[in-house]
Amino acid sequence: MTIKTGQHTFNFSLKVPADKVDEVEASIRDHADFMRDTHSCDDSKIHLVHYYVSRSAELNNMTNPDEGTTGNMLYFINEVYVVPEGIGQHMEAAQVWPGFGTFVNVLSDYGTAHVVDGEVIETM
Repeated sequence: MTIKTGQHTFNFSLKVPADKVDEVEASIRDHADFMRDTHSCDDSKIHLVHYYVSRSAELNNMTNPDEGTTGNMLYFINEVYVVPEGIGQHMEAAQVWPGFGTFVNVLSDYGTAHVVDGEVIETM
């Protein structure tokens, strides 16, 4: 399914020190399992257009990767919902997910930006 303007999103960015990567990735894997259990890209569950998590080592200088990395890992968690009501449906399902508290702590401890109920304004 194609992402369309007007659809609603969750987008989170995290900056994680190297010594916390395993802990954070365990919570991200738990979140991905929760998403697979309660969401789908068809209308059989909470209807998503798109879900993905990406990561990259943080560069000292993004215009010159040869300058090495900071030691931090950057993560980007992205969810796009078919209809705006998907945001509320997601939050309702998250309230009973056992990993919710841990995941919120990860977002609080390492989050650099949190978009909750964002709106897609450009796409192609």
